[in-house]
This record gives sequence, C-alpha cells and structure tokens, in this order.
Amino acid sequence: MNELLTLLMAVCFLVTGWHFVKRPEAIQQWVLQLHQKNHLVAEMNPLRNWIDKKSFVIALRVPGVLSLFNFFMLMMAFFSLQEPHFDMPL
Repeated sequence: MNELLTLLMAVCFLVTGWHFVKRPEAIQQWVLQLHQKNHLVAEMNPLRNWIDKKSFVIALRVPGVLSLFNFFMLMMAFFSLQEPHFDMPL
C-alpha cells in the first residue's frame, strides 16, 4: 500500500509540474478568465494587474520546478523501497 501511494503522489506531482513548467501562459489565461467572470473583482485590482505581467508566469514556473523535483525524490524513494534481487550466480 505504501508503494501505491508513493507512485500516486509521484504521478500527481509529475502532471502538476509538467503543466506549470510547460504551459504557464495557458494557466495565466485561465486565471484571467476566472477573474473576468467574477464581478466582485474590480478592474484596477492589483492582483488582476499582476496576473497580466510576466512575473506571474515566472511565479507559476517556480512551483512547477519544485513539483518536478518532488517527483524525482519520490521516485528515488520508491525504487529504494524495492528489495534488491541478486539472481546472478557468483
């Protein structure tokens, strides 16, 4: 069961990291559309103005890189949990 949860978490971190690193502009557009649908957010909201800038894309890529790093760490932990097999005769 522990191995299954480790694999599931690793796959989730891989998908999240991949989308945050490779497609931050699409996520940026999605967040902008979400803010446009919300009528409580004003046009001159500082958060909305920041979402339009390039620094928002960079801020999206940082958690993406950390998610990919976490994926690799979980995969290393997963493979270290496996029992070593010594099938070759000496």
